[in-house]
Amino acid sequence: MAEKKSNREKLNEITASIEQGIKELFQSDKYAEYLRTMSRFHSYSARNTILIHMQRPDATVVAGFNAWKNKFQRHVKKGEKGITILAPTPFKKKIEEKKLDPVTQAPVVDANGNVIMEEKEIEIPMFRPVKVFDVSQTEGKPLPQLASPLTGDVQNYEIFMEALRRTSPVPISFKTLEQSMDGFFSVDNQSITLREGMSEVQTICAAVHEITHSLLHNRERERLSAAAGTEQAGKIKPKDRNTEEVEAESVSYAVCQYFGIQTGENSFGYIATWSKDRSLPELKASLETIGKTANQLINDIDRHFKEICKERGVDLTQPEQTAPEAEVPAELPEDKPFEEPPPDVLPEPSEQADTSLDEYPLPDPAFSADDLEHHCGYMDGDLLPLSKNRAMELLERDLTVYAVQTGENPVMVFDAEELVEQPEGVVFAVSKEEWESSPDFHQLIMDRMDHQEERERAFLDHGGDCFAIYQIKDDAPDRLRFMNMDWLTSQGLSPDRANYELAYTGEMACGLGSTALERLYQKFNTDHPADYHRPSMSVSDILAVKQDGVVSCHYCDSIGFARVPDFIKPENYLKSAEMSVEDDLGMIDGIINNGPKEQPEKKPSVLKKLKTPPKPEEKRTAPKKSAERDR
Repeated sequence: MAEKKSNREKLNEITASIEQGIKELFQSDKYAEYLRTMSRFHSYSARNTILIHMQRPDATVVAGFNAWKNKFQRHVKKGEKGITILAPTPFKKKIEEKKLDPVTQAPVVDANGNVIMEEKEIEIPMFRPVKVFDVSQTEGKPLPQLASPLTGDVQNYEIFMEALRRTSPVPISFKTLEQSMDGFFSVDNQSITLREGMSEVQTICAAVHEITHSLLHNRERERLSAAAGTEQAGKIKPKDRNTEEVEAESVSYAVCQYFGIQTGENSFGYIATWSKDRSLPELKASLETIGKTANQLINDIDRHFKEICKERGVDLTQPEQTAPEAEVPAELPEDKPFEEPPPDVLPEPSEQADTSLDEYPLPDPAFSADDLEHHCGYMDGDLLPLSKNRAMELLERDLTVYAVQTGENPVMVFDAEELVEQPEGVVFAVSKEEWESSPDFHQLIMDRMDHQEERERAFLDHGGDCFAIYQIKDDAPDRLRFMNMDWLTSQGLSPDRANYELAYTGEMACGLGSTALERLYQKFNTDHPADYHRPSMSVSDILAVKQDGVVSCHYCDSIGFARVPDFIKPENYLKSAEMSVEDDLGMIDGIINNGPKEQPEKKPSVLKKLKTPPKPEEKRTAPKKSAERDR
């Protein structure tokens, strides 16, 4: 297959965004309100914390019956069973004891030598059992939440869930659970339970979270392995719960983000809740573990997904049935539908020529991909044609070269001498799969990035329906990556072409209308073209489409797309178009008006034309910017 950006590189980008997302949350009013409320809850001793966990492992915040009522305007639901803890109930008692010298600590005596006794009040510690209740056992005024419930559907959800089941080291089942609990991993039963009735996005997020617990925090399995002599028991050092939860949710976010399932609104809040402080010690100490585990899960999920599709006869080449090899978008929400681009967003040149978009880099440009079929009748499509000289070059680079003759099966060429001895009429070829895995193929694709202006002009000037994908440059500010439009707006920012590079261009079918964005999003997340060696389309990317001659640009948001009408400036496009079709610099005036005209006997110089004022009847008025821009 084509050499693509490694999972490690993709995950490095994703995990780098976790800390930034949480820090943004720490600075928000939402977090300040959360802290104000949480500070009113009592801090329990280590002994009581253990008691609470033993009786209700899913407990998050607990308080007494009256505290819920008076402090938080909530009341305990009828029939709820309280959690028993030990409350201190000390009592005071007066006793007599020897009076001691404050310096020497020796007993003080009177004139007769008798030890002086004094009365002292002491406090004797005592405890009594009391009942407290978890927030899930109460109802009333909502508590501020950092983690928001996730909504939305996942494409091929049933297949994806089956891939998760096969990836999980323990069984997964669904049951009715408290609304505050999405799921749990049971060490005793070696199983994962998920709450019924959640959205597809929430279910996937919770499943990956609990699978991570079963992989990283399965202490019972570790204990058994150590007892069997496969691992030294002394090396088993259980992590505290804060670290376990931060690791599990960070892995869940990274895996879901890779597959295009947006969970940041929930994950960042959850991780912040379990972090000890704003320096995120648990996250920073676990980044390597998070990256390795996420990479393992992504590979396993992707492999199982493809296996299931093959078993069920799902054609992965069809857009509506593609596997989530990279990202699976949720459906576009009703409040952010695809908007048909308004007319005249960008004027078209009067003489439109078909220009070249990004093309598949063939191993030998002298041949087309179907020349083997035309010249030799070879129709399998797994080989690409070569000239003899090019075949010699690739053979020296350890690529497998074949000799193809009409009516014969391809024959492998083992060395340069055998290649030279091949008879006339032979067409040489290289395996398409091997070519796509070669450094030469990758380098040809990377060379495109050095031709930004030419490729953008090709996209804008192209005669048919086409698209262009823009991604943030490596040297652009990191805070712009993977941020949704609401965050950009809150910071007074907007997508700036200067921070982006043109990643890929291509043709698309006519008549797609409002479905174009969604189809392209799916394609560049689940069924990449072989010559697309860029990160999967994700939040902060720009997707420009040209339909019926009209160009419109769209920001890939957390859910759906947001229009960015000024991303490609109309005046820049006009200048590019005019430079290619107008006769002289005097015509670079904001209007494409080149056409046949009488030529003077002697064409005046450009300098003379610039110095000579135009005649009144020749003056042209450039259109106002308001007419060129989409506002």
